[in-house]
Amino acid sequence: MAWTGASTQVRAQVERPGAVAPAAPSGADRPGGYDAAAHDALVERIRAGKATPREALDALRAWFPRAATAAQRERIASDGVVWALQADEPRESVGWARAVPLDRLANYAFESAFVAARRVDDRILQLQLTALQPTQRIVRRENAFALEDQGSLTEALAQAEAAERATPGSFSAFELASLRQQALGQRLRWAIAERDQRGGEGPERFEAIDALLPLYPNELQGASDAVQRATQANEADDLERWKALHLRLYADHLLAVSARGRFPEVTAAYERWQAEHPQQPLPYYALSDVAGAYQQQRRSDLAVPIYEEALRRGGDAIPVPSDTHTGLVYAYLDTARFEDAEALLQKLEQATPPMLRLTPEQGRPNPEYAEVRNLRALYQLYTERPWQAETSFRGLTSLAPLNAGFRSGLAETMKLRDKPDEALGRYRETLVDHPWDVAARAGYAGALFDAGEMRAGRELTENLQAEAPESIAVRNAVTQRETLYAARLDVDADYGQGHGSSVLADRDWRVDSKLSSPLWDDRWRLFFRQVFARGDTSLGNIDLSRTGVGVEYLQGRWRASAELNQADKGRYRTGLALGVDWRASDAWRFSARFDSNSLDTPWKARLANVGARSAEFGATYVVNESRAFEARYQRMDFSDGNTRDGFGLRWRERLVSGPRFQLEGTLSGETGRYDRQDVDYFAPRSESALQVGLTGKYLGWKRDDRRFSHVFGLEAGSYRQQGFGGGALWSLRYGHEWVFGRSATLAYGLGIASHPYDGVRERRRFVYLNLSVPFQ
Repeated sequence: MAWTGASTQVRAQVERPGAVAPAAPSGADRPGGYDAAAHDALVERIRAGKATPREALDALRAWFPRAATAAQRERIASDGVVWALQADEPRESVGWARAVPLDRLANYAFESAFVAARRVDDRILQLQLTALQPTQRIVRRENAFALEDQGSLTEALAQAEAAERATPGSFSAFELASLRQQALGQRLRWAIAERDQRGGEGPERFEAIDALLPLYPNELQGASDAVQRATQANEADDLERWKALHLRLYADHLLAVSARGRFPEVTAAYERWQAEHPQQPLPYYALSDVAGAYQQQRRSDLAVPIYEEALRRGGDAIPVPSDTHTGLVYAYLDTARFEDAEALLQKLEQATPPMLRLTPEQGRPNPEYAEVRNLRALYQLYTERPWQAETSFRGLTSLAPLNAGFRSGLAETMKLRDKPDEALGRYRETLVDHPWDVAARAGYAGALFDAGEMRAGRELTENLQAEAPESIAVRNAVTQRETLYAARLDVDADYGQGHGSSVLADRDWRVDSKLSSPLWDDRWRLFFRQVFARGDTSLGNIDLSRTGVGVEYLQGRWRASAELNQADKGRYRTGLALGVDWRASDAWRFSARFDSNSLDTPWKARLANVGARSAEFGATYVVNESRAFEARYQRMDFSDGNTRDGFGLRWRERLVSGPRFQLEGTLSGETGRYDRQDVDYFAPRSESALQVGLTGKYLGWKRDDRRFSHVFGLEAGSYRQQGFGGGALWSLRYGHEWVFGRSATLAYGLGIASHPYDGVRERRRFVYLNLSVPFQ
């Protein structure tokens, strides 16, 4: 080798602190010197496997101080560099390299010296070796690997590719492919971080990810081809290396596609890999991405086992808490595995104390503690315990007043606590400090819809859909918008049968169907309504068919409707139905209804060609989602001159609330009176009733937004009629309730009721069906 003029500088570094110089053996004072023939024999023994590199080092240590010439010392040092590294003694290898001028090391020792320097992080020696032969293949290889070790993967790849172009064969195909995979992975991490930092910039925030996605197919194909070649050549070592590399590339590609929000592609790729490589499972971090993709597609039933497998495989490599744990908690909730969710959440809480345990100073807060408390609050919210969630979120916002997630959680809680105005206010306050927070803006859009601010909610949702279509919060807002704006069919049907000569009707049925148009201009909706009904009484039977067309208006606190209708018979065949609802505040709600051909007209009155007009006024005081008080007044004017005035009060209270079972109680009282009793239909001078009711709902099955519940009801009380005294009244009912996503519902059931009329107890059996379906 030619000396470059750095001799003095190099020699000055030989004895730098930390370098391990070769020590003389205990027998160094024995007579005799270095023997070249003995050295040659030692080399042969090492090559033949009759001696180990560690044993050979003992001889080199004895020979080095007795070598007579520089050439002898240089040969000894060069072999020492190689054998020390082979004996897993990189520091001694570095010491041998520094024992002679670096430019006098043999070529075969150069790579070992560079590797040893890299392993002990001796950057000065690396620089010296590079300065001696900057274009040498070994130097360029090791420089690239050194940059890889330091995390400079993109620069490592660039140097490796430059070296390969300058000197073909400097790197193997596997080494280059491995460097490309690692560099792509590093760029992908940077791209995801950039996406998150540019959250308010719409599609532009995906530019870095989009630039990487086209690079993966070629890399995957190359690795797959290499696997096939190694298989055909029966090269076991190469086969395992290439298979592992192909697996890493596949996992990275899944992450890139998931980060772009293309979740169906992620799950399809996972299923394809499972089918084609059953003996080569994806790494745990890729499984977490796959489970999240299933969750995003409302398939939490498929996400749960994959999350669980990710945690099993990851073991201690997965920190507690992590996104995988959080995703599994939500997946448990979405599949009604509430006990498992609670157990996992408790595990996370136990592993996340308020204060860090191992810190230089005492009392440093644990930043993950608040996040686990936030998860607990959301768990309470999603398991029908909003009052607990409110307490939790208020505590969190007091700890971190500017945290967007905590403030949005409190706003969402207020929405579910039936306080839309407060929810809107809290979202607006959050967005003042975090105007580009996607989750907060999506929650605000949902709150606008709940408050009747349709146009503002639609415009915000459209903007979010363009900016962050992959966000589950955005997609929830989009689903809500589509449901509210879609055409809809609503059907209410019931059938009842008494036991002969009933005061009201022996049997009767009614089907009330309403077909509504899509919402247009953010506030108007046309509808068509058809009512079919029949009553069989002791005086005869009568049918009713009423067809109506109308318009609904929705804006902010107001909701109104007007319907023109035409019946096939009766005194008031052509009629008008009006309705208006006003939400005065979060606490007060008022309503008014008018129908010129009341559907509550008794069947026996219709048989006598008597019609009725009805007007109704209501007021509700809402404390929260668990408690409300209602008052209602109704006036009916009959065409025969009779009138009925009725007044009722009702107290509704949620008694038990949880993820599987809810129980609601009601206490209600009603009173009514008719002016005339000389009519053919039931018209008591005065009547009153007081009753207590219980309605329970038990969750039988749940998957994401779809669920099935058992519903039962019990009512019992006392009824009193002037002139006939009083008696008990009661009813029992049982039914099923289906919720298909966030848009369609179906409820049906049957029941039995007992009620005294004119002093005679009547028993009635009934069935009912309610259907609501949007056409999205």
